[in-house]
Amino acid sequence: MSDGFAKVREGITDLLVPESFCRKGPGTRTGEVFYNRQMEFGRDISVVFGREIFKEGQKILDGLAATGARGLRLANECGVKADFVLNDRDLRAAVLIKENAELNSLGHVKVQCCDLRSLLAGEQFDYIDVDPFGTPIDFIDSALQSCANGGVIAITATDTAPLYGTYPRTCFRRYGSRSAKSPFAHETGLRILTGYLVREAAKHDRAVEPLLCFHADHYFRCYVKIINGAVKADSAIKKMGFATFDRKTLERGISPERLTDKDAGPLWSGPLFSKDLLRSMRATGDLGTAARCSKVLETWREEVGMPPCFFGMDELAQKTKLAPPKLLEFVAHLVDAGAKASRTHFDPKGLKTDLTAGELLDEYKKFAKTR
Repeated sequence: MSDGFAKVREGITDLLVPESFCRKGPGTRTGEVFYNRQMEFGRDISVVFGREIFKEGQKILDGLAATGARGLRLANECGVKADFVLNDRDLRAAVLIKENAELNSLGHVKVQCCDLRSLLAGEQFDYIDVDPFGTPIDFIDSALQSCANGGVIAITATDTAPLYGTYPRTCFRRYGSRSAKSPFAHETGLRILTGYLVREAAKHDRAVEPLLCFHADHYFRCYVKIINGAVKADSAIKKMGFATFDRKTLERGISPERLTDKDAGPLWSGPLFSKDLLRSMRATGDLGTAARCSKVLETWREEVGMPPCFFGMDELAQKTKLAPPKLLEFVAHLVDAGAKASRTHFDPKGLKTDLTAGELLDEYKKFAKTR
């Protein structure tokens, strides 16, 4: 093992990484090849996802591979014979990726060292993973054009502050959408990112179908299917809208048109998950974060088909001046009362429902007073 490197294991894959690797949080650039241990959960989800959607003979690209952690794990743990390409324009990263591939006897993995946009301009892939440090916008258009019809693009964005509404001008410059602070800003941020993919794909007469789009820790992650056709692109565009929020009444939702200058958007109003995909995804015991993966998969399955714009128990408590009951008990109460309701992965104290804010507050008062 080279001096200055440590060996870590994720899943069943061994990796050499800089000794000063980031163990938690979003991480910072240090001049070394980047590796963030906290992203193991996200990489575990990538493995679970890949095991369901990868097919024999496909071309699979990890475009900004760094140490090769994600791409090598996909090649090593998804159980499919495919052409795996790992790329990073930093020569130090490319050398380390080759060393990590050899460490895991992954001789079939091809390592590239070039600008991702140049690579995408010359080849077509069935799966393209873009996991940059910060915003992914520099690579999205190239990825959308390089992805095969019916293929999948996986996008990570760690520039969460603009998408949350902290820096709405930055969000508008990057994504062409206005972000806004709200109790459900994590969701509007994800929907802005997803909507950006939809709009950029439509420029090329291609439609985006979200398969798995989520928020976790310090980042957003979108897995979307790319489908050719102007008609399908137009259909996807019709699912764009603007998030509305009334701070006095707590009413919220997504409107086809911007109603006030404080509305967030344009953003994606449609589903963030594929029901069929989530039904088949399983977190196996070989994953380092298997317990967390199982829990979040369960929550995602509950969220399928639920209306957008979640509510937080804390905001309901503040509005009614009543202490919040246990979330699961309140969700069960809403379901028993005939409403649609579920937990949400966006907030451990959040819920989704088809009730209006007024109706939800009435149910909250009834239930909280009985506890």
